[in-house]
Amino acid sequence: LRSYLRDESSRLRLLRRFYEKVQALHQDPEASVDNPLLAFSLIKRLHSDWPNVIYSDEATRNTQALHAGLREVEQELPGAEDLEGAARALMRLQDVYALSVKGLASGVFQRAGQPPLYSPGRRASLSADDCFHVGKVAYDTGDYYHSIAWLEEAVSLFRLSYGSWNLEDRSSLEDALDHLAFSYFMAGNISHALSLSREFLRYADPRNQRVSRNVAKYKKLLETGMGASARPLQRPNSTRLQSRDAYEELCQRPRAQVGLPGLPGSLSTSGVPLPTPSLVLFPPQAAPEQLLHLSCSYETNGSPFLLLQPAKKEMVRTQPHVALYHDFITDAEAETIKGLAGPWLQRSVVASGEKQQKAEYRISKSAWLKDTADPVVRALERRMAALTGLDLRPPYAEHLQVVNYGLGGHYEPHFDHATSTKSPLYRMKSGNRIATIMIYLSAVEAGGSTAFIYANFSVPVVKNAALFWWNLRRNGNGDGDTLHAGCPVLAGDKWVANKWIHEYGQEFRRPCSADPQD
Repeated sequence: LRSYLRDESSRLRLLRRFYEKVQALHQDPEASVDNPLLAFSLIKRLHSDWPNVIYSDEATRNTQALHAGLREVEQELPGAEDLEGAARALMRLQDVYALSVKGLASGVFQRAGQPPLYSPGRRASLSADDCFHVGKVAYDTGDYYHSIAWLEEAVSLFRLSYGSWNLEDRSSLEDALDHLAFSYFMAGNISHALSLSREFLRYADPRNQRVSRNVAKYKKLLETGMGASARPLQRPNSTRLQSRDAYEELCQRPRAQVGLPGLPGSLSTSGVPLPTPSLVLFPPQAAPEQLLHLSCSYETNGSPFLLLQPAKKEMVRTQPHVALYHDFITDAEAETIKGLAGPWLQRSVVASGEKQQKAEYRISKSAWLKDTADPVVRALERRMAALTGLDLRPPYAEHLQVVNYGLGGHYEPHFDHATSTKSPLYRMKSGNRIATIMIYLSAVEAGGSTAFIYANFSVPVVKNAALFWWNLRRNGNGDGDTLHAGCPVLAGDKWVANKWIHEYGQEFRRPCSADPQD
């Protein structure tokens, strides 16, 4: 674009120079075609100079060069699916974090009466055209709950800038009014649909027959008493998520320090300073007994591998058993793993019966790394085996899965272990997933917590830390309290590495209890 502007500016300077020369000749009252030189230049100008200027292909060459530049990178540019996904991500953030559309459009990430969830150093805002496109994505799928909110903001912003037009905009006040009026009609608010349609005819296109017919239809419906009372709009639940309210409440919790035994500055029994506890998010009504067994400690797990550098363990919860291991990997290791996975990232899939498929309730990209991919991955595998005391050799554990959650990336409540014997997990012939290790490879500015729904707590992203929990009880049954979710990333780029360990091969490493209910 910079090259195009430079070439066009040069062309227009030459064009202006020609114009000024001609204008000067016409303004000279002494000029006369009696002068043979002036007569010749006039004839030449009219015969060839003007056509040369008018039919110059320089403008075409400049435009073609701009088109060629776009074609060179076109394959790497976002497509329609990406734009639709980005719009859905904004609606997801709006819903999960209870953000107002007006606030979002003006760059404010804040719930009513609450401190901001995220305060960017440089505030960005959305244009009327931006808001229209988000609303249009909702409109096209019959989601009038979201289309009304975003199209209302688009109409408001278009009204403020009425008369001005941006080259890049593909929509207008008329488009926004038209779509908003029909959204209100479909939502049952006939009177407001009529008002917006009249505004469309008054300011946009008085001769539009389709909108004129809609106005007549709306008036008739109101005269007959239909549509006098609008139905309250219900937010769609496309994934039929039963625990949606609990999930969103956990995601919305502000980060607050929990008082844990072994706070910074205190000493363990060996006199070594204990690790700093993370900002684990517990409910305000958490009972004291829930916190009694929580502690921070240095752990070797009886492994010589950890003697010189014990793991910094923070016990997050005892039921389900969830522990956070601080500084589990280094910055350099995290960057290596992200670099190895980057070229292989693909849209994440989920188990659906006996198959795997993409789903709206899991928006991320993932790749799998074998321990042979790099010495860093091999060293990480050894460290995880020492930490857990479990056998991570194939087929007793899956390869390392690296996941990237970008704009609004999330994973709604789910279990890591299979809840059906038809699950693809059993193809490994090594039983169900007994445990999970999730390593945070990056930090995020806001959002992205791991929420345990039934256990009613969440763990924010702690860079380079590893979160561990048991998916199965000792009797082999799934632990229902491990239902968990990855909250949408509000700001930042969330990377995690997952290691899923299966039950076969662990019989003597995590034996059954004497209590069959355990």
